Amino acid sequence: MTYKTILVASDGSELAKRAVVQAGAIAKALGASLSVVTVSSPPPTFAAAEIGWSVPPNVFDQIHAANDAAASKIFAQAKVASGIAISKSVHFQNASPADGIIETAKQLGADLIVMGSHGHSGLNRLLLGSQATKVLAHSTVPVLIVK
Repeated sequence: MTYKTILVASDGSELAKRAVVQAGAIAKALGASLSVVTVSSPPPTFAAAEIGWSVPPNVFDQIHAANDAAASKIFAQAKVASGIAISKSVHFQNASPADGIIETAKQLGADLIVMGSHGHSGLNRLLLGSQATKVLAHSTVPVLIVK
């Protein structure tokens, strides 16, 4: 099978950077396009007033701005690490990483997803991360897991 549209997921971690390097090498060798996705989970929602906290009215705007800034850094890192031009950079907000990756792959018509075996939340480097496991379980296209 020849891959034409490769999607690499990155959270900015060292392992994600390795996935970007691999995805860039594959895309370059095959003449495929390379897109990058990063996913920001939804901000925590809770009844702050019920526990006596006061929440500034613009706190969610601040969270989104911080997520956008983090995404910009991830895209800049991916541009350098991939070694090739990035076709699209997608910041998918308010979703679980697995859901955002799978949805972005569908939207872009990706025929290969590349991602690290676990991200920032990976507690045990011996096990496959929960988000990678979900992508493997629910993706309709091949997934390359980088360790």
